[in-house]
Amino acid sequence: MKNLITLAIATLFLFACPQAEAHEGFTHKPIEDPGKWTKRSGVRFGYVFANKSDQPDADGEESKLHSPHMSTMGYELQQTMPGGKWLDVLFIENISVTGMDQSVIAPSVRVLVGFEIDKSVQLAVGPNLSFHDSSGEDRFIHMMGAIGYTMDAGVFSVPVHFSYVPDVDGYYSFALTTGVNW
Repeated sequence: MKNLITLAIATLFLFACPQAEAHEGFTHKPIEDPGKWTKRSGVRFGYVFANKSDQPDADGEESKLHSPHMSTMGYELQQTMPGGKWLDVLFIENISVTGMDQSVIAPSVRVLVGFEIDKSVQLAVGPNLSFHDSSGEDRFIHMMGAIGYTMDAGVFSVPVHFSYVPDVDGYYSFALTTGVNW
């Protein structure tokens, strides 16, 4: 598992390196050529509610979490291919660590695909790989849906995202995050 986490972090930083190619001059505004990929990246932090994560798992083993309410922090990469008008294709890669406020490290990795409307509203879905399974049934991969709004802040942008991870056994989670893109 340590090798997988190391590989995921290395991949994220590998994609983050070409940031300079995605911006014009000092304005940091994405190049708007249809068919050319633009890149944004930045830190994320926020709130997570993981239903039943503080209760004993299916085998009766006590949870390391004291509450289903947790903080999260991470790093996110976004690539968009401008459509030329109001619709862009969107790819998102994110790695986060949740539960540190309860002395628990619960990392997760997600890769989402979707679209962006008018350079501000994002909708995306994709797999979420979590290294902490509250159910105790070795279910580490779930589908995730996310919606967000990004505000222009001069050289930076400020995203606000809501995400939801459903689960048939009631171990669903949702998160509200924000951060800064550059």
